[in-house]
Amino acid sequence: MSGTPPRAWPVNKMVVWAIFCFGFAMIPLAFAWMGDDLGETTSWLSEVIERGDIYLICVALVGDSVGRFAMVDKKKLIDVVGLGFAIAFTIMMSFEFGTISSMLHANRPITSGVVVMHSWVYVVSVLILGLGAVIRTED
Repeated sequence: MSGTPPRAWPVNKMVVWAIFCFGFAMIPLAFAWMGDDLGETTSWLSEVIERGDIYLICVALVGDSVGRFAMVDKKKLIDVVGLGFAIAFTIMMSFEFGTISSMLHANRPITSGVVVMHSWVYVVSVLILGLGAVIRTED
C-alpha cells in the first residue's frame, strides 16, 4: 500500500515571498531608522510603531494571504482556517489602526506598550500566515 508521497516544502517560493513581499513591505521601517541615524528624528522606530503604521503594512501583506487561501481549488480544512485567520487579522488590525488614529487626532493618550506588543504579534502572525499561504498554493 503506497499512498501519495509527502510533498516537499516549497522552500524557494517561501524565500522569494519572504524577501520580495515581506522584506520589501518593511522597507519604510528601514527609512524611518535611517532618518534617525541622519539626526532628523530622535525616536528611532518607536514613534512609527506607536502611531500604528506597522498595522497598515501588515494589512497589505495579509491581503496577499487572503487571496492565496481563497484561490485554492480543492480547499481543505486548513485552507478555510487560514482564510478565516487572515480575514480576522485584517479586521483586527484595521480596527486597531482606526482606533489609534482617532485617538491621536483627538489628542487622547495611547498606551504605547500595548501598541508595540500588538505590532510584534501582527508582524509575526502575518509572516506565518503568508508562508502558510505560499505552502498551500504551491503548484
